[in-house]
This record gives sequence, structure tokens and C-alpha cells, in this order.
Amino acid sequence: MIKKFIVSGFAMLMSLTSAMAQEETGVGNHLAWGVGFGTEGFNVSIATDMTQYAELEFGVNYAPGFSKTSNGGVFYNPQAGEKRPYLHYDNNKDVAVDVKTSINRATLDFKGSFYPFGEQNDLFIAAGISFASKEIATIKGSCTSNGISSDIISNEDLFIRAGKFMLPIDKKNGELVANGSCQVNSVRPYVGLGYGRLVPKNNLGFRVEAGCQFSGNVKVFHNDKEVELLSKYKISDDSTPKKFMDFFSVYPVLKVSLRGKFF
Repeated sequence: MIKKFIVSGFAMLMSLTSAMAQEETGVGNHLAWGVGFGTEGFNVSIATDMTQYAELEFGVNYAPGFSKTSNGGVFYNPQAGEKRPYLHYDNNKDVAVDVKTSINRATLDFKGSFYPFGEQNDLFIAAGISFASKEIATIKGSCTSNGISSDIISNEDLFIRAGKFMLPIDKKNGELVANGSCQVNSVRPYVGLGYGRLVPKNNLGFRVEAGCQFSGNVKVFHNDKEVELLSKYKISDDSTPKKFMDFFSVYPVLKVSLRGKFF
């Protein structure tokens, strides 16, 4: 009798332990929230567990817009081999154009985190896709046409340097006006690694993540038409704006977040 009681109790304990384990590692048993910040801006997300080895996350990132103003020199439509591709006036001083670049980043994330060591360690590898608008920046610039001869204004195609691109200049009411749009891929693969659970083991937890978002090469458009590269006409493109544009092709991600459970 006592032996049967012990066996029955042990069986009940094993059943309870198994049920608890399933509750901890079952598909969608928990829903968690997260808030954080990093190079993608401010982040909010929800996540669920799949097994002890995998979790899924849906998140929104928003980086406040900012703008940068710089000067650019106006030049003729350059031809390969031309000796003077730049337009000079007033004792060889370049025509100054104030160029304002405005940047705004908002992305949606769908990612999976994989824990190779299961419950023994919170080290993870992350992979997923980010979705966003193609346009990551706008370029606007203008200057008066004073100092430029009327025949040049009438007969020449004019450009300014926009990073490594030749951005055409429109001629409107005595002003030279430049407008452009910087675009990358709207669907951007992501890989990363870090430490911490999307669904914390306790009610609260911290998570650190580093990775790369692959946005593709930056392209510049003017009136919905892709503009040409400076290098095509053997004009140097080694500039800060060029390096800035290249930075967005493989965008570094570093994120710190606080995680918590809904249930």
C-alpha cells in the first residue's frame, strides 16, 4: 500500500514537472514587451516564446529626424577629359550652394532570436527582416544666379556634388534650385547577436544586441530619375557626404532594452 502511494506520488510529481516544463517552453505560452534605444532610435516591441531555443519579436523603431547643411560648388555638365569641369567666377571662387539634407528613419522589425545553449545560457543569434520607406533622406539646396553669366544659365546643364552623385540643378526665377531623394531598399535583412531573453525568465530583464542591417547601395533620384555618379566623369567623390551615404548601406545596430512579461 505504501509502495503504491509512493509510486503514485512520484508519478504525480513527474506529471506536474512535465506540465511546468511545457508551460515554460511551449509555443506562445508567454507574451512579453520591450522598450529600448540605440542606433535605430527608440524601440518598442512585443515577443513570444517558441521553445527554450527560439523566440519571435515584432518591433517598431523610430529615430527623430535631423538635418545637415553644407556647401556645394556648381559645375557644368562634365565631359570625360574636359580640363575645367568646375564653374568658377569672381576671382575663381566657387558658386556656393547651401545644401540641406534631412534624415528620418522609421522601421518595422520581424526577427527571430535563437539560443544555442537553451535555458542554460541567454546568449543568442538574431536574424530577421526590417521594413521601411525607400527614402532615407531628402536633399534641398538653392542659390541666386548672381555672378554666373546669362549664357551659362541659358545653355548649360548645371550640377552640384551630392556625395558621390551629380545632382542636377533646376533654374527657377533667377535661382538655382537642387532637389533630390536618397533611397535604399525598403526590405532590409538583419543579423545580430547579443545577450538576454526577449521573454525574460523573471518578470523583468535586460537585453543587449549588436548587429547589421543591410540596406543596399544608396541611390539619389531627381524628379524620379536616378542621377549619375561623379566617378563616371572622372570627378573625385572622396567627400564627407559620400562617406555618410555609404554608412547607410550596411547600417550598424546597437540596442539596449528593458524586457517584461504580460503573462
